[in-house]
Amino acid sequence: MIGVGALGSMHLRNLASLPACRVTHVADTHLSEGGAATAHLHGATLTDVASMLAPGTVDAVVVSTPTDTHAQLVVAALRAGVSVFCEKPMARTAQEARTLVDLARSRGAKVAVGHVVRYFPEYAAAYDLVRGKQLGTVRSARMARLNASPGRVQQWYRQSGRSGGVLLDMAIHDIDWALWTFGPAARVFATRAGEPGAEVVSVTLKHLDGQITYLDASWRDDAFSTSLELWGSEGFYRVAGSSSAGFEVSCPRTDQSGDYLPGPDSSPVPDDPYRLELAAAVDWFAGTGPAPLATAEEGLAALRVVEAAEASIQSRQPVMVEEEAA
Repeated sequence: MIGVGALGSMHLRNLASLPACRVTHVADTHLSEGGAATAHLHGATLTDVASMLAPGTVDAVVVSTPTDTHAQLVVAALRAGVSVFCEKPMARTAQEARTLVDLARSRGAKVAVGHVVRYFPEYAAAYDLVRGKQLGTVRSARMARLNASPGRVQQWYRQSGRSGGVLLDMAIHDIDWALWTFGPAARVFATRAGEPGAEVVSVTLKHLDGQITYLDASWRDDAFSTSLELWGSEGFYRVAGSSSAGFEVSCPRTDQSGDYLPGPDSSPVPDDPYRLELAAAVDWFAGTGPAPLATAEEGLAALRVVEAAEASIQSRQPVMVEEEAA
């Protein structure tokens, strides 16, 4: 494990619950007492990244650090010959992500990306409905992902150069799901309001096959909530929130922590989407299962659309998404 903050600690607990996996090393340059306690609880040795990546030390790493550090850590891991699970987004920029994809391909390496929404049952069911045409021809989707600002407790989120703001940190979840479900986007239009660390964004995607996806993301709410609506020629699908990952996502926040993930004492749940994505990655790394739902190529595709949305915000005009070269 590289990085054991709130999300990294949850990943560590989930990894430790997988029969095919043993957590041996933890590295974090700003290790909290809670992070150290979690590492010791699961028998992991506290170390640094260079020592962790020494030959023969580990088979794979999980990168769960601030967004702007992802690329350098993934590059180091790939050069060390180990597989990588990287939290979303896989890099701060599409150019960095392109470098990671090319490096992984050249080395025959495996990189999985934490686009966990694909593993939430409500969103997986929606994907199946669209792909199986149970709703007929689906031509539009509306999605929302709302939360309080994490910048209240982690200042780097307020620095758009580091976090990419609400667009890269939150809207990318729904952008990724839309690309997975409807295919590539041809054109993007986006708007933003609010100050850094407390923004709201609205994004409209027109997909190559003609579907329209409307996305809203906010860092100005008092509760974390999500919603998804699909409109088809023969049916309608609506879901709000999820209680399937071991926590309620639509509840007032009373601790002012800015964190909606399970607390340190929560136990892994077998069908927790966060556990499912790690289990899929571990099996793939070990050669006992297929590729997980989101690999480096999908991570790059989502970043390219995020950057098109940012360009649209700056220009106040729709932006075409150029096709990525193979």
